[in-house]
Amino acid sequence: MQTNVKCSVFALFCRKKGMLLFAAGFALSLIGSLPPGLISLSVAQTAIAKGVVAAMLLAAGAAGAEFFQAWAAVELADWFMSHPAAEQWFRWVALAVFLSLGLYFIFWARPPRPHGQVADVSPLKQIGKGVLLSAFNLLAVPYWFAYCSSLRASGWWTDDNLASTMIFSAGVTAGTLSALGLYAWLGLMIVRRSESVARYANRVVGAIFLAIGIKILVGLLQT
Repeated sequence: MQTNVKCSVFALFCRKKGMLLFAAGFALSLIGSLPPGLISLSVAQTAIAKGVVAAMLLAAGAAGAEFFQAWAAVELADWFMSHPAAEQWFRWVALAVFLSLGLYFIFWARPPRPHGQVADVSPLKQIGKGVLLSAFNLLAVPYWFAYCSSLRASGWWTDDNLASTMIFSAGVTAGTLSALGLYAWLGLMIVRRSESVARYANRVVGAIFLAIGIKILVGLLQT
């Protein structure tokens, strides 16, 4: 059974339709991950506090978890379109997450490591932290539901099978990992170029989280 699935995925990927599905997942994920958000800012802060290796392990865990988020979005796209109130629920929970993390980074997070000092990290712990952050990144859920539904409704994605879903989700994972790699590099550049800026990294990240939370709250109050 597993061999047949692998063969069907490989066969579809080698066709133009499979490549377009992968490219669509990659592009949508890259675009969605580039603006500052829960995971991207956490990756940058980890690069500053613990080094780029720890940041990339965190990114790998988050990108791997998003594979399954995108998969679930494909399977539940029709349900989500018929239950618009679900998006409001996701946004309220995301609001609580962003506000809580903002206050944590401003008042209680540990200061970044001294310049040039690389922190010892547990690979499994960092990957697990990335998976956990992805699970709390609830704004990604309505994002993928909306785009998967749009692709289906427009007739651009008509195949409803396991192979096409896996290829699209793999593209999502690759796009997320690429965007988060840029944030890890950004954090590394901050450490190298400005130690004084790095000392205030937690407060900057916390302020951005609070700003995103306030933006979500304003949007909820306007609906």
